[in-house]
Amino acid sequence: MSQTLSSRLAAMNIHYFRHSLTRFLDDAAALGFARIELWAGMPHLSLDDASATELRDVRRMIAARDLSLSCFTPEQCVYPINLASEHPGTARRSFDYFRRALHGAASLDCRQLLVTAGWGYADAPASDAWERARDQLGALADEAAREGVTLLLEPLSRTESNLITTSAELARMMAELASPQVAAILDLNAMAAAGETPADYLARFGDALRHVHVCDGTPEGHLAWGDGSLPLAQYVAELEAAGYQGDYSFEFVSQAYWLDPRTPLESARAAMLQAA
Repeated sequence: MSQTLSSRLAAMNIHYFRHSLTRFLDDAAALGFARIELWAGMPHLSLDDASATELRDVRRMIAARDLSLSCFTPEQCVYPINLASEHPGTARRSFDYFRRALHGAASLDCRQLLVTAGWGYADAPASDAWERARDQLGALADEAAREGVTLLLEPLSRTESNLITTSAELARMMAELASPQVAAILDLNAMAAAGETPADYLARFGDALRHVHVCDGTPEGHLAWGDGSLPLAQYVAELEAAGYQGDYSFEFVSQAYWLDPRTPLESARAAMLQAA
């Protein structure tokens, strides 16, 4: 077992949403995790109504279990949030939402915030939506610099977005933003759905690749390790051999895990350490 790798594994609470945040944190600590990726969504932490007191309480809960935050991930694929929206009200609300997320991350002493570019209409050229997303992300990067937080920009699958779905599109957006506050995150489902491998991300981003979402799939689905058909052990071996030093978090969303969230998390951690 690689102690270095073990310290870089992060539990994620998104599949714990039918359970309390306390239950998730207790499980993460008991399973030997040192890091967590905190999904900010109801009922654990809603950015729409989280107070300074609630943020302080969550920070204390995390610290009390000797855990630290790897990444702060506000819900943004289900709620009416879209940075690329053509609707002024939606665009403004989306920007304000991520600005609150930046403040939340800083309040929790977390220096990385996951963000996606949003989406444009599937039956229209993506160019206008791309420009809106770029402008919003650029303004958000300026806010991130003031908060001391790095934006981790994540590609989505084609069913989720028509803007950033490949490593090439991610590299293009990062080049246009030209901000030191923006880095790359690799989601193994989105990568596989685009027909890519870790080598594509490593070649394009190098040290700017800061985080990896580990999830099995067919190729999508965000399944637990072994519940899909992806060669996860091979992916991890490629990343480690190339010198990747960032964290890995386990992102599972299937309803199969909602009532027993601990078992897939425990199994995935063990499988990953064995594979390494």
